[in-house]
Amino acid sequence: MKPAVPLYGYQQRWLLDPKRFKIGMFARQTGKTFTTTLEIVDDGFLAELQGKRARWVILSRGERQAAEAMNEGIKRHAQAYSLALDDFGETEWRAASGLTYRALEVALPGGSKITALPANPDTARGFSSNVFLDEFAFHRDSAAIWKALFPVISAGWKLRVTSTPNGKANKFYELMTGKDEAWSRHVVDIYQAVADGLPRDIEQLRAGIGDEDAWAQEFELKWLDEAS
Repeated sequence: MKPAVPLYGYQQRWLLDPKRFKIGMFARQTGKTFTTTLEIVDDGFLAELQGKRARWVILSRGERQAAEAMNEGIKRHAQAYSLALDDFGETEWRAASGLTYRALEVALPGGSKITALPANPDTARGFSSNVFLDEFAFHRDSAAIWKALFPVISAGWKLRVTSTPNGKANKFYELMTGKDEAWSRHVVDIYQAVADGLPRDIEQLRAGIGDEDAWAQEFELKWLDEAS
């Protein structure tokens, strides 16, 4: 499907990368969640054309971020494509532990389902589906989430991981700095994003943030230990 809004070069490269395991480190406010939720909607539409059903779960750092990914990402793209969603709204999602969590869920016209949840080890092990780990460096207990998640998606499911850096003491750092070829790794700092057409005044942003460590981490994508 052709995106309803133009995508910048780095967004196109991320969207069109078909690798099963894909990880991206993006500067703040460059559209990483927007682009990945577009990929999820496209995947569901393609599955419908093939007479199949796709299944995706979005794991975000909290309930607010999960709702944002669903409302500002999935639903917005579906509306732009004039896809009529079955919107189940906020539901209670019961994990194998017996605990329940607040979730948002929609179904595309062909039956593909997308669920957005706050991330924790309990929610990470309770499904079989493609997974999007949104702002993974900021997930609490990211190593435990990863340990619970990976066996579940090992049976052919796709995995998308995005974040800005958050120091080195998390699983995102380990994955992003790995040297293996299983992962397709994308790095888009503010300079690359602007070079690809993102309309931002770099010097104005840098002056406005007023903190060189924050600038280095959030926009230049330096690991905090290196920036300090």
